[in-house]
Amino acid sequence: MLEDDEEGADVEHNLDTDEQDNSEPDVLDPYDKVYANVPLESHMLPSVPNCEHCNAKKFEGEPPRFCCQGEKIHLSTHETPPELMRLWSSSDADARHFRANIRYFNGHFSFTSLYCHLDRVTTNLQIYGVYMFRAHGQIYHNIRSFGKEEGVKKRHLELYFYDDDPSLEHRMSKCREQCAQKDKEVIEQLVSIFNRNPYSQQLRSMGHVENLEDYRVELNLDQRLDQRTYNVPLTLEVAAVWVEGSEHHGQFEHSVLLQGKDRSIHGICSYNACYDPLSYPLFFPMGELGWHNCIPKVGVTMAQVERARAICKRHAENAENGDDDDGGNLNSFQ
Repeated sequence: MLEDDEEGADVEHNLDTDEQDNSEPDVLDPYDKVYANVPLESHMLPSVPNCEHCNAKKFEGEPPRFCCQGEKIHLSTHETPPELMRLWSSSDADARHFRANIRYFNGHFSFTSLYCHLDRVTTNLQIYGVYMFRAHGQIYHNIRSFGKEEGVKKRHLELYFYDDDPSLEHRMSKCREQCAQKDKEVIEQLVSIFNRNPYSQQLRSMGHVENLEDYRVELNLDQRLDQRTYNVPLTLEVAAVWVEGSEHHGQFEHSVLLQGKDRSIHGICSYNACYDPLSYPLFFPMGELGWHNCIPKVGVTMAQVERARAICKRHAENAENGDDDDGGNLNSFQ
């Protein structure tokens, strides 16, 4: 699960710095082995109409109620900052560069690292001829503590510590050599946009502290904003920063604790509301909540949601204690 690059082991992949090996094979291929089995026609999934209720894009075979439970769930639309919308939609040179390298820029500003079991054969041009990113099993995201490690450069979450530095020295060192100037122009704009991100606001203060190993960052995994109305999480709702020995530990009911004294790795589950804003900040620039398993349905009040959560928690505690008392009825919330 860590960075062991052995057969059968999941490894970390930094999409902000990983480069495709586009070098030409050392030996010519007189028998055209590379392209001998290339199919003559493309294989595409059949087109399926969007959901008639929420207009979500559908895949062939996807259940009809999979997206919005048949209009039982209505979510607000995120408000994209005008500066980011220009990068998404403009025909300007920097906007075109941003979209052409979207994976690189999202990886650069992602708070998490991508982990998977990568098929190394398809990334080797000597064997396969054409670069292909192919993973076996599950793709997931982890977040790493920020302890110092000899020979390891700052990346992901740690880069936000230094975003108040006008030179952006740490971020600019990640620019790719062949298009460094274009990368720098886009990175400067994205840093300005993410200055309003609540995660960024909490982390930027860390770049000015002494004795970083004494600091702790607690990320809230259980945010409870009502996503049926547009609201942006507050800085104090997404994370807490404190010095070891203070009384701030345990501010959130479910959280991940990052430390300055080690490089420990922590998993962020796909059903945590913070999974999407931490992994895909370009789609959730203000730290908006992503999908999670407690999104309220239409007609259900937040008071009912809190009561249902309390019942679920009581069920879990009773199960741990071997108590058969159901502690309440969830049928009214289904």
